[in-house]
Amino acid sequence: MSAPLRLVIVTPERILLDEQVDALRFPLYDGQIGILPGRAPLVGQLGAGELKIDQGSTSRSYFIDGGFVQIKGPVVSILTHAAIPAKDLNVQTAEADLQKALHMPAHTDAEFDTKQDAQDRARRMIDLAKHK
Repeated sequence: MSAPLRLVIVTPERILLDEQVDALRFPLYDGQIGILPGRAPLVGQLGAGELKIDQGSTSRSYFIDGGFVQIKGPVVSILTHAAIPAKDLNVQTAEADLQKALHMPAHTDAEFDTKQDAQDRARRMIDLAKHK
């Protein structure tokens, strides 16, 4: 039998969470991944979107904004730019962020990529805020 998962979420400001969980789901840069106890080691680049944490019969969600994940043994370490509890998200603020992103100038490939990333991030935040 595998050891329970230990989730550690670190942002630039602080260690946000350090606790045992049953299962996780979160975005990688190229799609979603689910984690259960006994998962093989992994290092991956995070995308922006929902981190869903299951503990017993309850679940919680956070909006995470990129970063990296490392899974080593039962420890899942998430290093992210931001982790906002879904219950704290504001639809109006996220929609304002989307409007800013839609009006960003984009004259080079790098500027276009930045604009597209900002739009995707805002849309994911809006979706999570509306469903939580």
